[in-house]
Amino acid sequence: MRAVRFTEFGPPSVLREVEVPDPVAGPGEELVRVTAIGLNYGETVIRSGKGVRLFPWYEGTARPAPLGSEVVGVTADGRRLAGAPVGDAYAELAVLRDPVEVPDDVSDHRALALLLQGATALAAFDAARAAAGERLLVEAAAGGVGSLLVQLGVRAGTTVVAAARGGRKLALARELGAPEVVDYGTPGWSAAVAEVDVVFSSSGGTIGREGFERLRPGGRLVVFGFASGEPLDVTAADAFRKGVAVIGLWNPVTPDAVRRAFASGLEPVLGEALPLARAARAHQLLEDRATTGKLILVP
Repeated sequence: MRAVRFTEFGPPSVLREVEVPDPVAGPGEELVRVTAIGLNYGETVIRSGKGVRLFPWYEGTARPAPLGSEVVGVTADGRRLAGAPVGDAYAELAVLRDPVEVPDDVSDHRALALLLQGATALAAFDAARAAAGERLLVEAAAGGVGSLLVQLGVRAGTTVVAAARGGRKLALARELGAPEVVDYGTPGWSAAVAEVDVVFSSSGGTIGREGFERLRPGGRLVVFGFASGEPLDVTAADAFRKGVAVIGLWNPVTPDAVRRAFASGLEPVLGEALPLARAARAHQLLEDRATTGKLILVP
């Protein structure tokens, strides 16, 4: 089968289309012919080599190495399944463990926008215990998880402060219902944000640190990623000084969580669909922050 893998850490051009043996499903697994592949910014961090600082096990990964964690595909008997692959995701065939059947009224693209990111947004919002009347700061508010957190915050009667980069993404956050927006590409951006009760942090690095500083006493920082490739520089002493809680969210995606996301009524923002052969171009778009909504590949 055709697959896209990388042979060394580096820029998007290290992604190569290769022929590899067809995968074989084991006990409790399902083989699917892939119809759509979800892309996440974290995959660019892994491919670049920056992810080794965050996920040290990638240093020893044998290469050519697979990438990806989201697939929708069809089984030989016609069932449409979504899940995380065992091995290649950027491929024509995939083996899924604990997949979820996709409802007929959910498209492949929408399923991939809800699979990992929908389940993550719901878990992050649950962890935050956000209540009506509170103020929430959402980093990367035009991204896959961020755009869903904006919707959840609006639904819950909170005041959402949407942080994103550039006018197009800020406009999208407003369309989703955020009454306040702030461009974190502007130096000193956080000074324009009044104190908040909850920060949803997926950026890490200096953006995450600035968001943390806007928390009021009793606030909650929910951390579910480091898209900058830099860990969030917040210590236990920092949390103690401010009187806030830091909540880490790791791998909240279970079959039940995915089913909940599919049934949530959330409206994910759908981005481009590119051919599998253009995986390098897709990674470049993600790195350039040139996308809004869920980007997918189609074999």
